[in-house]
This record gives sequence, C-alpha cells and structure tokens, in this order.
Amino acid sequence: MRRITTITKQFLQKNKEEGRMGVGISTTSLNSNPLLKKYTYWVYHYEMSYESAKEVFYKEKHSLSLYDYLELRNHLHSHEIPYAVVSVSQHRLGTKIWDYEKLKREYLDITFAVSYEDDLDNVCVNFHRHK
Repeated sequence: MRRITTITKQFLQKNKEEGRMGVGISTTSLNSNPLLKKYTYWVYHYEMSYESAKEVFYKEKHSLSLYDYLELRNHLHSHEIPYAVVSVSQHRLGTKIWDYEKLKREYLDITFAVSYEDDLDNVCVNFHRHK
C-alpha cells in the first residue's frame, strides 16, 4: 500500500496524465448482503485545499457513505478531476451472523457500525441496497 503522505496533488496529476482519473489506495470489496457490513470512504481530490491525503484519509469529518462517495466519484469523473480513495468496512450490529463477543476478544480495537435498520444514510439501489 502506498503511504498516504505520498498522495499529493502532484501524484494525482501524474495519474491523470497516465489516464487514471481515480486511484484506489486501500479499498475493500462490497459484501452482497448490506445487513452484514457498513462501508466508509475517504476521497482526496485535486481541487481540495489540502497538501496531501494525510489530511483527509481516515478523518471523521471527511468520511463518506457509499452513496455520498458514488455521488462525488461521478462528479469528479464527469469534470475530469483526479482523485484517490480509501475505504474500510465494519461489521454491523443487529445481525445473528456475527459473534460480537468473540470479535471483541479477537480484535481489541474493533468498532461496530449501526444496524442496517438504524442507519440513516441513503440506500444505493444499484449496489445491493447498501447504505
């Protein structure tokens, strides 16, 4: 994985010149069952005032739901604005699939996402109804 301090506007411009508008730095694949996982995205793009992705990636104030990420991605592509993206997934609360106590024992710093029913984010109809 590329160090996020090296993801700068110069890096984004070089990728654009090489024909890559968007670059996934550390992303996760969507599980087809939206009840199991919640996905969060961070996007650093050329028009931001930040010097590098370090100021954006994994910062709560820059986090995006899948729906918001897709909206931003479409805007960036249509305006040919280069960007880099990272994403993480979290186990959702409210399922009978996960053994939450076991997960907490195995992964001491684990955090869980709200249940699908309690998630107020917009639904992505074309993406298995993820929020």
